[in-house]
Amino acid sequence: MHIPVPKDLVEKAVKRFQIDAHRKREEISLQPRRVITISRQLGSGGKRVTELLSTWLDWPVWDKEILDVLASQSHLGYQAKMFEAVDEKVQDEIESLMSFTFGHIDKNAYLYLLPKAIFLIAQHDAIIIGRGAYLFLPDSLKIRVKASFSTRVENIMHYEGINKKTAQEKIRAVDQEREAFTKELCRRLGKPYAESKNHLHYDLEISTDNIRMEEAALLVLIAAMERFGLKIDLEKVLKDMRLS
Repeated sequence: MHIPVPKDLVEKAVKRFQIDAHRKREEISLQPRRVITISRQLGSGGKRVTELLSTWLDWPVWDKEILDVLASQSHLGYQAKMFEAVDEKVQDEIESLMSFTFGHIDKNAYLYLLPKAIFLIAQHDAIIIGRGAYLFLPDSLKIRVKASFSTRVENIMHYEGINKKTAQEKIRAVDQEREAFTKELCRRLGKPYAESKNHLHYDLEISTDNIRMEEAALLVLIAAMERFGLKIDLEKVLKDMRLS
């Protein structure tokens, strides 16, 4: 499913990257990357979980639609703008990593530009949704948000105002698309697809069948605090949860 993304949304995301990069230019090559990658099933509530995390951490969210634009419409100059915001050393490291990972392939190919965009984004604190980002960034905090098929159907019916049959068909179609995409990424990266299918790549899997999105987000926040040594005012977070 191809979802059109407003140009101003992409430009806003890239602009934030540029501002952050210029502010931290001297720190880019020194600080460890603090990135959360989120894989989500359609209708599982992953979007809400991500929104809460972004608010609590004050980290930008890069969703799969924006990544698609960065990868497939590079002629618009978005990646060029992002490369200009980081120093040459980082650029060289990214180019070397891409060459090592993918070998000599067409640099205009979508599956070459996609990880290139992801590696650029990963130079700063970020939350990246979908598009196999966890496969490219093994040191990220890798999260999987899931739910039972029935829960997902109910959620899609509620949030999109569609009937049960349409919701079921949409979920099955998206599941098939994402599975095919992940399978192709694994093939190109030389990673066993069986491991991805069995979800062995994730640090934390959360089912939202019986817990609220706020509670799921809190679990991820605590995992991020532990992984990255973050200092977060949990009392304020819990107050926000009670008010939501």
